Amino acid sequence: MATSVTTSLPMWLTGCTYDGSGGNDLRNSGVTAFFFDPGITTGSTIGLRSGVVGGAGLYVQPGTGMNVLVQPGSFVVANSSNVLYGGYASTLASQATLSVATADPTNPRIDLIVAYVSDVGTSASFGAVAIITGTPGPAPSAPSAPANSLTLSQLSVPAGTSTITSGLLTEKRVFTTAAGGVLVAVKGSASGYLGQLAYDPTSGAFYHNNNLTAATQLKVLPWQPAMTKLTTPYTVSDSAEHTIISTTVTTDGYTDIECFFKSPGVQSATTSSSKIRPFYRLYLDSTLLDSIYAAEATADSYIQSGVAWSYYTSPSTADTPSAGTHTVSVSITNTLSSIQFSQFATTSTAASIILRVKPVST
Repeated sequence: MATSVTTSLPMWLTGCTYDGSGGNDLRNSGVTAFFFDPGITTGSTIGLRSGVVGGAGLYVQPGTGMNVLVQPGSFVVANSSNVLYGGYASTLASQATLSVATADPTNPRIDLIVAYVSDVGTSASFGAVAIITGTPGPAPSAPSAPANSLTLSQLSVPAGTSTITSGLLTEKRVFTTAAGGVLVAVKGSASGYLGQLAYDPTSGAFYHNNNLTAATQLKVLPWQPAMTKLTTPYTVSDSAEHTIISTTVTTDGYTDIECFFKSPGVQSATTSSSKIRPFYRLYLDSTLLDSIYAAEATADSYIQSGVAWSYYTSPSTADTPSAGTHTVSVSITNTLSSIQFSQFATTSTAASIILRVKPVST
């Protein structure tokens, strides 16, 4: 079995070689789509992100006995001698079977499975996937990867073993993508151009590069939710309408909003035979959007039932907010009496009166 299997140039470059000035053109033009500018984040030079193209290519798994299998796929690797020399794109067109060297009888070792390009400036240059065999020892270290290479997997070879199992292989692939594509990279592990989209396979979340943390939450709506809360009671002593809570949002004229209001409960100031029935109204500026009644309660000085309520604007109801800054507010009226009562709120049990407004997609 082979310990190295030669890869080819990408299909659209078949017939080209690395020799002479044409080879220099190939090193640069062949990977132009994969360039990004790390100078945005480092302030220095243009560069290339090495990696496997796509999420499934060049996956390493156990074969039979002392063999490993490398699945087909393409890779891009930067020239390791100088970032300005560009890089290389190469393809493993079909599954490769690589032979692992016989295990040492006494000591374990660590091998690397790599994808690399050997560039000697002539048509003898080639790309390959290969096993780099480590040195056995009581506490072995991984061997050095060759120039112009990308590590695909790390293989632990126990002393005396005769079979490679999945538990001995550790995934080491990193990924790259054409400019404008979605990069597969754990949050914080990759930088790139402003607005680079990426997918974190660990959390299953998308994010984008903002040139500061390289892991900013991806926003698909134009502004963050606005929320305000009250942690002390709001007292009503008559049957008039009173604004309890409000917040402001700036909208674009196209995006609808969800308004959420919560009141933990109502509580009368004294015990009497009177009834309390709060009536709530939701406003966008001075326009009434929606209203709701809370349950009727006896004024017995106990905390009575509260209310939680959401409303969505929509083109179908012709109340999508116009472009500009708006005030969203909630008012209350006691529809049964003028007895004094309070909208209950306290910090002791995290019972707050809340108004939250957020953008929503239609």
